[in-house]
Amino acid sequence: MRQFTWLAASKPIRHLLLAWCVCYAGDLAAFTAASVYAFHAGGAGLVAVLGLLKALPGALLVPLLTSSADRVRRERLLIASVAARALLLAAAAAATTGGGQGILVVVLVGLQGGLGSVFRQVQAALLPWLAGTPDELTSANSAASVLQSAAMVGGPALAAGLLAVSTAQAAMLAACGLLAAGAGLLAGVRPRSSPAPGPAAGRLAQLKDDMAEGFQAGVRRGAVPLVIPAAVQTFARGVLTVLTVVIALDLFSLGSSAVGWLGAALGAGGILAGPLALLLVRGRRVARCFAAGVAGWGVPFILLAFAHAPYWPYLAFAGIGVANVVGDVAVYSSLQQVIPSRLTGRALGARRGVLLLSMGLGSAITPVLLHAWGARGTLLATGALLAAAAAGFWPHLAALDHQIAAPGPDLALLRQVPFFRPLPYAVLEHLATELQPATYQPGEVIITEGDPGDRFYLIAAGRARASKNGQPLNEITAPGSFGEIALLRPIPRVVTITATIHLDARTLAREEFLAAVTGSPESAQSADQVVSTWLRVG
Repeated sequence: MRQFTWLAASKPIRHLLLAWCVCYAGDLAAFTAASVYAFHAGGAGLVAVLGLLKALPGALLVPLLTSSADRVRRERLLIASVAARALLLAAAAAATTGGGQGILVVVLVGLQGGLGSVFRQVQAALLPWLAGTPDELTSANSAASVLQSAAMVGGPALAAGLLAVSTAQAAMLAACGLLAAGAGLLAGVRPRSSPAPGPAAGRLAQLKDDMAEGFQAGVRRGAVPLVIPAAVQTFARGVLTVLTVVIALDLFSLGSSAVGWLGAALGAGGILAGPLALLLVRGRRVARCFAAGVAGWGVPFILLAFAHAPYWPYLAFAGIGVANVVGDVAVYSSLQQVIPSRLTGRALGARRGVLLLSMGLGSAITPVLLHAWGARGTLLATGALLAAAAAGFWPHLAALDHQIAAPGPDLALLRQVPFFRPLPYAVLEHLATELQPATYQPGEVIITEGDPGDRFYLIAAGRARASKNGQPLNEITAPGSFGEIALLRPIPRVVTITATIHLDARTLAREEFLAAVTGSPESAQSADQVVSTWLRVG
């Protein structure tokens, strides 16, 4: 609970995650209502078209939009996408009033769902600029998955209730209202710092470069084992999109409202899995927890292939919800530590485009599988595929766990500097890559009083002495730092720093130091206090 208490105290993260919850609930409510509407209008085939239309436009839109997520204010990108989704749902609700509008409703709701896929990717790219440590990132991802599960309960349950007493149009209008509320919440998201915009280029050329860099970032950073099993999982999700209606209406004869209640059961399982995810997704097993989540998706599929009692679908969907939360927390926590934060938006967008294609393939092929193997055969084959993907990539994910198990020593050293502590994890991660090693022998002068300042220094090991006008002031030991005064104030060095024993240091260029510190109000205030203290002592 301590992790969730920290999240509750962070207003930007709280608003971001609540917006994600209500927007996802709206998406699911609309999709549930549209699925029932489509099934009555055109059978399982039209439901498959709905799933395909949600996936294929999303596979194009997500990489296109997230390619700019590293160059624009990410919270503004989210607001714009949510507003567009609300307009699409309003149009879909209006279309349900006319006869023979099944295709139009499916197209509008499918486009809204595809555009909705942008949210989680941009949110994942934004979180490193709101959190301060890998543990805080994991806690935020866990809370996001728990709230996603809450949306999986609330959204389909809202649709089920409205379908029982009213029409699909009422459910879509309610979903539109949830999206409007989400846009309002996003207005309260203010990052502690923001990524610096990249160099300008021609729009088409820049888009091409961004998308290519997004795909390459995942490959270069060893994220492929986090993509292929996820593609198998989203293929299964596409299959489940069609099978949910078949399970509820044909296989178990549970009635139309059961389509919503099965989605709610999936969400309930995810809510229960929240504490489990916080307990498991830690330290040296983050990536392997993702594999466990993929395998956990497969088990309920296999069980449903042999079940007949009417309670089994609800238990199976709840089991999928548990596996979904564990897998989601693990995969996003892994990706945020494997891929540099400056590339996260592009890389996650490229990955999501692949996943949406696989989900669309799952929805498109399900009617064929149902015709060839029946519902139970399709469930069994899909479950076996999920288990095989998890087992096949387990060794690769174990190796990835060793890569991301703990932050490097330079990152830990940066966290010891008081005015770096308020900086988001993304900035600290970048600064760690910019540090340059330097060594000094006993008696060697590191900086000289009166010289201009061009670098900031952190002591990794050893000891140095500060002096002014030849008079000793104090000693600085690891993990101490110095050199910030002449960088933050328009004055030369105010003291001389000399190594007293062998000293191992890290240095940071003036430009990188100033961009990081002045980009965060909390960090700038803390640095000003440190400088003022030094000047008073001097």
